[in-house]
Amino acid sequence: MSGRAQRFPANFPVVLRQGPTMFPATICNISVGGGCIVSATSMTKGQTAVLDYAVGQTRATVMWSTGNMVGLRFENPLSTLGLNSSRAMKSMA
Repeated sequence: MSGRAQRFPANFPVVLRQGPTMFPATICNISVGGGCIVSATSMTKGQTAVLDYAVGQTRATVMWSTGNMVGLRFENPLSTLGLNSSRAMKSMA
């Protein structure tokens, strides 16, 4: 059995911040420990950013990057409320 947290489909806008630079992205899946984003801005493994989303923010590290997709690991796991709120936004997007 994998130690990977269950991922849920998502489709809502977020903002990534690296220092003073901000750029838009879209979350395409999310779990308590991370997510996958689609962004026009390229990122490389090991970079860090702050992910701002409708119900909060979390610091994240790039775990992989291919084309316009980036896998993020959250520094602190999302709370159950944060995850459920994020999952609910899927239906509003």
